[in-house]
Amino acid sequence: MPLGITIVAYLIIELTFLYGIKKHILKNKLQWKVFIWIDIILSVAFITAFSILFYLLSSVPNFISFTKMFYTLSYFMLFFIPKLNFSIFFILNQLVKYLLRFILKKNFKFKVISLTGLFLSVLIGIGILYALLIGKNDFSISHTEIISNKLPKSFDGIKIVQLSDIHIGSFYYNTHVLTDIVNIINNLNPDIVLFTGDLVNNFSEEADGLDSIFYRINAPLGKFAVLGNHDFGDYTVWRTPETKSTNLDKIILHYKAMGFNLLRNESTYISNGKDSIIISGVDNWGLPPFKQYGDFKKAIKNVIPAFYTIMLSHDPTHWNEEIKFSKKVDLTFSGHTHGMQLGIEKFGIKWSPIKYRYVQWAGLYQNKNSNLYVNRGLGCIGFMGRIGMPPEITFMVIKTK
Repeated sequence: MPLGITIVAYLIIELTFLYGIKKHILKNKLQWKVFIWIDIILSVAFITAFSILFYLLSSVPNFISFTKMFYTLSYFMLFFIPKLNFSIFFILNQLVKYLLRFILKKNFKFKVISLTGLFLSVLIGIGILYALLIGKNDFSISHTEIISNKLPKSFDGIKIVQLSDIHIGSFYYNTHVLTDIVNIINNLNPDIVLFTGDLVNNFSEEADGLDSIFYRINAPLGKFAVLGNHDFGDYTVWRTPETKSTNLDKIILHYKAMGFNLLRNESTYISNGKDSIIISGVDNWGLPPFKQYGDFKKAIKNVIPAFYTIMLSHDPTHWNEEIKFSKKVDLTFSGHTHGMQLGIEKFGIKWSPIKYRYVQWAGLYQNKNSNLYVNRGLGCIGFMGRIGMPPEITFMVIKTK
């Protein structure tokens, strides 16, 4: 949306909100003056912050400016969305009021819809505040069990932990939380740890000084990872193609310094006694506008169908479009969707707006003998909070039939 249209739309909503508050809520002049001055000061503060951050991002893009922009945007949503909600209800209230006056031929006060909108706006504000302060760090462990007649007996009961979408730059203000994540993982005593991409938002320096934290993750049979779409640095402007390439090289070094075996369109064997299983991994592969760096055929070229094979692919659309049709892959782990960081998974309800973009967006899915697990991610992107979609650590046990 062009900047001019955005500004006009914001002013219309702002004026509607203030008019509705003055007409139906704040009758006291002193209260009204205090309220409008607070609103003006906050509006100017946000506009100033956005202007400064846009300048910094366009002139010297770096992860600190990106993170500050994400937080500024998130708290602006706390400031703006309840106002937008109230404005919509106020307009609806006025339309209904004048319609009733026309039908009944009677002049009367009517503000029940506005008051309902105010109540909902307060709830929305509380929800957003919870998401920003608590929800984003309310880590959950999803326990899942799969049974396979293809898994070797020596691997029966193998414990796998999956991580995804750390977006480590988003933890800039609370890196201590990363230590808590590692402690949770180690307390699960996994045999294998899988990380399905998006270590960073864009920049390699997001992970500087943090390698040792993730290196502490213990997994006797190995730690494996693939690159996500954000790891390729496609969401910022680089001075030269070489700068972007160097950034990716440094991100790869971070993966390795954290102790992960980074699989780039390739497969490797895990042995336990005389038996083995295969871990395969591809670079990010998604439907447009996401790029398809992954090469599935190359990754499974030497895979023997008789071996139980686990595939790592960041974007779940890859499983839906290609992987699930292969007889060589038994189980795929993905992430990417974040569950949109908004939804509900209680009382038998599983819903998020992201379902209208991704067929497989969270949890376990099956197509004949092929299984997919989509992790809801650990970090945040854009909006720095989570409502009903807590950051997830997947704990899966695979048993032989």
